Parts: sequence; structure tokens; C-alpha cells
Amino acid sequence: MKKIYLFAAVATLALGSCSTDELDIDQKGVLPQEAFYQNESDAQAALTAVYYDTFKNFAFMGEVTGYNYGPYFGLTVYQGDDIYMAGSGPDDCVGEREFHDFRFTSDNIVVLGAYTAFYRSIQKCNLLINNYPEEKLKLLNESQQKKIRQYIAEARAMRAFDHMMLAIYWGNPPIVENVLDAAARPSNALEEGKTVRDAQAKVLKWVVDEIDLALPNLTERNSPTDKAGAVRITKGFANAIKGKALLWKGDYAAAKDALEKVIKSGKYQLVPSERIGELLHADGKADEESVFEFNLEFDEKVVGYFDIAGRTGWNAHMTFNWRFENMQNGSSVADAQVNNNGWGWMNPTGDFARALIENDGMESARRKAWIMTYDEYLYNVQWSDDENFAPGKTDFKAKDKSRGINSVGIYGCEGYFNWKTVVHKAQNDICSANEGQRNFNIMRYAEVLLMYAECCAQLNETTGDGLKYLNDIQKRAQAKHISTACTLDEVKKEKMLELWMEGGRSADLIRWGDTKALENADSYVPTFRDKLTDGMASEHEGYISADGADFYKKTYSNILGYKNGKHEFLPFPKRAVDLNSNLVQNPGW
Repeated sequence: MKKIYLFAAVATLALGSCSTDELDIDQKGVLPQEAFYQNESDAQAALTAVYYDTFKNFAFMGEVTGYNYGPYFGLTVYQGDDIYMAGSGPDDCVGEREFHDFRFTSDNIVVLGAYTAFYRSIQKCNLLINNYPEEKLKLLNESQQKKIRQYIAEARAMRAFDHMMLAIYWGNPPIVENVLDAAARPSNALEEGKTVRDAQAKVLKWVVDEIDLALPNLTERNSPTDKAGAVRITKGFANAIKGKALLWKGDYAAAKDALEKVIKSGKYQLVPSERIGELLHADGKADEESVFEFNLEFDEKVVGYFDIAGRTGWNAHMTFNWRFENMQNGSSVADAQVNNNGWGWMNPTGDFARALIENDGMESARRKAWIMTYDEYLYNVQWSDDENFAPGKTDFKAKDKSRGINSVGIYGCEGYFNWKTVVHKAQNDICSANEGQRNFNIMRYAEVLLMYAECCAQLNETTGDGLKYLNDIQKRAQAKHISTACTLDEVKKEKMLELWMEGGRSADLIRWGDTKALENADSYVPTFRDKLTDGMASEHEGYISADGADFYKKTYSNILGYKNGKHEFLPFPKRAVDLNSNLVQNPGW
């Protein structure tokens, strides 16, 4: 199989017109579209553009969302009830915070960025799919036909994934199967007597049908150790998409069948407990648990630092990482374990951290890989002045004023810190243009197992494979709590813990009707402080300050939090509605 390198594809944008004859000059070095899409090589180049363009728009869209995060991550994570949108305070990451606490409008940048990313991907997919009709394929030899059908199938599956995500979050997106020109105005008008839920089911059925068309021509991952098979759209990922779409459609038996094909293929495995900390990091990229992730091969002759550094989301290492400017000597903390710069946009809520600790125990592999406590940060992380003290001597740390939180405190924090997705130098998450960078993860095997377990729970199959797969995840986590029945409550809890910070939390809560926590979004946002720093004790002791914790509740009381009848679906971006008279806005917006 030829290796796909993700390099920048050239896009031509129609920005206007000019009648000056002097400007009517043939462009050099550019093939007209009708001269392209002729053979296998052209098709492979078009597929490369699908992978690259989808990755880049998922991970970075500076012209829309700014330079701090990827639209895909913002859409799927920022509304969760398990994180605080933190940063430096109420005036930081404003648009993202509005999205988080459900007081956003249809011109919100998170909404616009994600919507744009999916349709940009769809357009690239359609360029490949539409330009190789059956009559053109039949003119080629059998070998070329086979490869091009495979490339088309990969683009078809990616297009199906894009539409599935649009259906999950917007309910009734226009289904776009053809390359759009500037005059196109795709419609999402509801059929008479139909609701957005009905339209969502129709889109999800279309997704399933598209996957069925793609599956015969897709390749299979060779084995759990096949790294190339984790960064390519395969039968495994396609069946996972199909299973997820059917799960959201409420067809649990059919979803279970699709997901079972992924599981029974034997091409995927959970990584063992001792390697759980590698998940979502450079050392764990394309591992046996990866169902699909976007990969980049660095070649300085093809792409520059700007392209490569955004591979997990532009400035993601800064967005995820702790706000070191609010920590003593933050800029000089040795980065043997933690990269010493960050904006601290997200911290785990106390409710999530306590639920994880209660379920797993402090010594579990998952707890240690997912979150870090303040005491662990004080005493276990390497600090710049540790070398001044004898090896193994820790007494000084309790009284050392040059470590810990400074007088500003950590906003949106209860003494627990994200460790799952922050930069780990030990895991080779180096923030530079080289092979050490981690990949952009879309789905891992644990999610497939949890979706299968949910199907079983929804079908009242409380024992059997669903329970086994649920237990497999719990045992890998080294959790104290091991489920004895595969019930919906057990699956919900395990999915919350296992997939934290990996997307889909708020969408699941809305699908399940469990929106109480979302209704209280940002009603309480405390600051974490240190008694030694504040002159209240002779040794380090973290404490929670409620001063100003009710700021959002007081300031935005009438518009704060999830509202039934409105927030089940996102609004179509104002910019899209203004440009497309056939795009019908969702109810409540």
C-alpha cells in the first residue's frame, strides 16, 4: 500500500471578477479540473487532500475560531459538565465560555468553526467521489479500478462521518452529495408534519446507507499492531461509524451488529493498564486501541512548522496545559514531566474528579493517567529547585514558597488538574516540527466497546458480551468498581469516566435526557488557592475559594444553562443562514 503523506492541497476560491483584459492571463502550473481526475495517481492525490483538509479544518481554523484550539475539539468537549472553562478568569476565552454555559447565539465562533469544518471536508470528499463516475472507471484497467474504488470508499466513509456529526449536533443538516459552486443553496426544509428529530433519523439512515456502499471496497486493518491501519479509513472505522449512527438513531440491535463486526475482527485491543498513560500521546499514536486517527509524516520539503504544529489542534498544547503564570516560578518549573507553559483553559470539575477517585481509587492506572491532585503536583513533579536538596528528601517541599500556586490562584479549579491530554515530555509530546508529535484522535476501541455495551443495556441484555466488554474497560482501568450487570446507568458512568476530554459528553447527556447538570452550567466557578502562599499556614495546603464563584449566575441568570426546547440542537451559524435562503434555522434560534 502506498503511504499517504498529508500535504497541503491547493484550493481555488472564487473571490470576485474583473473585466480588465490585461488581467485575463492563463495561470501557469495549474491543471484545469477537467484535465485532472483521470487515473489512479490523480485519485490518490484527491484522497490525500481529503485526509489533509479534513484534519486541518478539524484541528485548526484560525480565520474563524482563532489560534487556540481546533473546531472539532471545541464542539465536542466545551459544553461538557465535567470541565471548568477556566483560563485567566471571566474575561478569557469569552466565545468558548458562552458556548460552554449555553448563553451563546447563532454567531458563536465554536458553532461556526465546527459547521464550517464538516462542510469543507464534505466538499473535498465530493470532489473525489463525483469526478470518478462509473463510466470513467470502466475505461481504466482492473488494477486502477480497484484502487480508485478504494479511495472513493474512504472518501465516502469520511463524508458519512461528517454528516453523522452534523446530524448529532444540528439535527437537520443539508445532505450534500455533489460539489457545490458559489451559487449552490442546499436546503434542509422539513417535510410537512416532520420534526427535526425525524430529519435527524433520515440523515442518520443516509449515513448508514453510505457506509454500506463503502464497506465492500475498503481495506481491513491487518492486526492490532498495524499502525498504517490506524491512520487510514478502514472497514473497522466504517463499521464503527455505522454503529454510532444506528445507536443515535435508536436502532440498538442493528448498531450492536455493526459494532460487533469491529470487535470480532480481532484487529483492535485495549492497551494494557501499564500503558494507559500513553493513550492520546505521542508514544501511543496508532496503537492497538486506535480505530482511527489523523497522522502526519513530517517532511520539511513539503510542509512547514505551521502545518505540523497544529496536528492535535493549533496551540492545543497551550490550551490544555496548566496556567503556569499563576504558579510560583512557573516559567522555571523543570519540564521533565510537564511542559512549563500554558493557558489552563480547562480543568476537571470537582464532581468529575471525586467520581473518578470514588469509582477507581487513588492508585488505579486510569486515575493516575487522567488527573493529578495538587499534592501530587507539589511533591511528585520535578521542580527547578529540587536539585538543591538531597535526593529523596521531601520535607522541604511542604514549606517551600517557591513552588505551588501563587497569589493569583487557579481560576475554575478545585485542586485537580488535567493530566490526560496535557503535554508530557516523557511521552515525547514535543511541541516542535518532528516525528515526536502526537496524532489527532477520532475514535479508539474503548468507545466501540462502550457503544456496544450501551446497545446491550438498551436491549435489556444485562449479561453476556456487553457486560464482558464493560468489565474489560473497568479492569484495564484498575477500577475498584466492577459492574455486575450491564445496565444503562453503569454504561453511562463508565463512559463518563473513560472518555473524559475525548468529546461527546454533552451530546450524550442530551440524547439520554440527563440535562440537569447542563442546566446548572457555570452556576458555580471557584478558584483554587494555597494557604502557605496566602499567609494562612506554615505549610502548603490547597483550599477552594468561593469568592466570585457565582459571577455567571448573578450576571447571566436569565440566559445561563441548558434550556429544553432550544438546546437539543445547535443553531445553524448566522453566516450560513444569511448566505443561504434555503437553510431553515432550528427551533428556538
